[in-house]
Amino acid sequence: MPTRDEKIVQVEAALRTRFFPYVPKIVKPGRENWTEDQHGQDRLSRALAAYAVAGQCDLDDITAVGTITDGSNDGGIDALYFDRIGNRLIFVQAKYKPTGAAPSQADILKTINGVKALQAKQFNQFNEAIRNRLDEIEEALDTAGVRLELLLAFLGDNVGPHVTNDLNAFRDDLNRFSPVMEWHTKGLDQIYTWLVEEQALATVDDQITLENWSGITGPRKAFYGQISAAALSKLVEDRGTALFARNIRHYLGSVGVNTAIGRTVRSRPGDFFYLNNGITAVAEAITQAAGNSLKCAFGLKNLSIVNGAQTAGTIAVATLDGDISPEAKVLITIIEIGNDADGIGKKITTARNYQNVVRGVDFAALDPNQERLRQELKVTGVTYFYRPSAEARARRDDAFTLEEAAVAMACIAFKVRTSAELMQQPKPVNAIDFVVVAKKEIGRLWDQGGALYGQLFPAGLSGVRVSRSVHIYRFIDRILAGSEQSENGYHRRMFFRHGRYFIMAFVALRSADVINRSQLELAPADQTLLSQRTNELSELIYAVTQPQQAFKGYLAMFRNLSDAQPLANSVLQRLAEQDIQQQAIRQAPLPAQRG
Repeated sequence: MPTRDEKIVQVEAALRTRFFPYVPKIVKPGRENWTEDQHGQDRLSRALAAYAVAGQCDLDDITAVGTITDGSNDGGIDALYFDRIGNRLIFVQAKYKPTGAAPSQADILKTINGVKALQAKQFNQFNEAIRNRLDEIEEALDTAGVRLELLLAFLGDNVGPHVTNDLNAFRDDLNRFSPVMEWHTKGLDQIYTWLVEEQALATVDDQITLENWSGITGPRKAFYGQISAAALSKLVEDRGTALFARNIRHYLGSVGVNTAIGRTVRSRPGDFFYLNNGITAVAEAITQAAGNSLKCAFGLKNLSIVNGAQTAGTIAVATLDGDISPEAKVLITIIEIGNDADGIGKKITTARNYQNVVRGVDFAALDPNQERLRQELKVTGVTYFYRPSAEARARRDDAFTLEEAAVAMACIAFKVRTSAELMQQPKPVNAIDFVVVAKKEIGRLWDQGGALYGQLFPAGLSGVRVSRSVHIYRFIDRILAGSEQSENGYHRRMFFRHGRYFIMAFVALRSADVINRSQLELAPADQTLLSQRTNELSELIYAVTQPQQAFKGYLAMFRNLSDAQPLANSVLQRLAEQDIQQQAIRQAPLPAQRG
């Protein structure tokens, strides 16, 4: 799971991306000499106030920005909103400080006095942002049963005891006769949870019509029949990727069999039912209308197509060329799985897809840990494709796939060990094991049934760590690819081509200071360090490999553990000798200066 620093990085990225376009820098007397960092933190505090209202009241970002009242004479109230549906008047005191500092006692006393002034309708002491909301405020204060709700939004976990005492005293005073006021802290964990939960795929509750259908009631309910291709296309168009939430793949685009499916549904609609395998779907609950065996509507709760994404996607794309003939029908099976407590949904997905040509990476999509990482990364605007899809094939700076993440983690995440260390019990994880597999049998990295996948994607892995590892991997890979292209000698080219993962493991070994930072992007200073270390380590490793060139090529050298581990031992020994020499130089006394 993400560390506190990683959560702050994601929260800040989300606030900047989502709210800064609507939360401008304020230049006023007293701020003439403010730095951009000071203005940035001020905007982040106002953005945090808006997001606290958005999260508490389920508002869109623009509406939430309209609740900001922060500024001179704000009465300690950074945002204000009358939630008519919830019958509550929301006040926010926000403090964006990476240290996690909560609003101080002085801040809270100012807010308490501000709320009291509003209750007393002493509006003339407030700024324009609050006076512009007087109709809203007076309506709330004059509505029977309205609760006053004070939110403290900050990046820590707890407020101080004096703040707690003051707020409790204020609450108890207002609640003498009936519940009127309550206060809540919205710390880092709550803010982060809101951001991640927003990225969850929406559930699909819909209705479809089956023709020539039948069904069974035990041991679990299931129905099967024909759905018109046009109706299936409309379902895909309306619901998008949420319709395939339990599938191992999204639509892969116009590749191979998909082209044939599209051609058949348009040119031979009457034969499509016989020529296509059909689709399988699961639903939490299935309800039946009062139809007949020829035609009947079914209500489906939490529907997901688990097999047949290519058929469904191709039919949807085919409609772009015009309406599909009503003669085109598709066989569909829908199985009721309840709340899936027994994991039957995953079993159905696995079994039905093993009948088709699939890769090991496809089934990694069934790991709930991958969906958690996707949601975390989406908070910061990064798209993580852990299901194969047509969109995933396009390389983008703000997106990466599970396969690239696995290779990056294999090269970056583990320590290079000596043979002596590997004799210890329990045996420590060794980076060389991973880079050899990446070079020789890369598919083993994402095989859920293998021993490596769980080490690459442990339950505690954060999205920030994955994203930073991918950025580092890409940066080093570009350097090494450039080195390969610039070399004229055959041995040097082959070294940079086949030794790339091996070199990265040693760059990672010497770059914990860069790898362990919580930032998503690589700062210029990070890039300088990585570039320097990559070039230096490449030359050192090449020098160590030279005695082996007469006996073995670089492809064999880096894809076999029996060759790669002794090479790693030699490189580690050379690095240790370098470190001793550099330490001696640093400790050597400076030469005496002549008078």
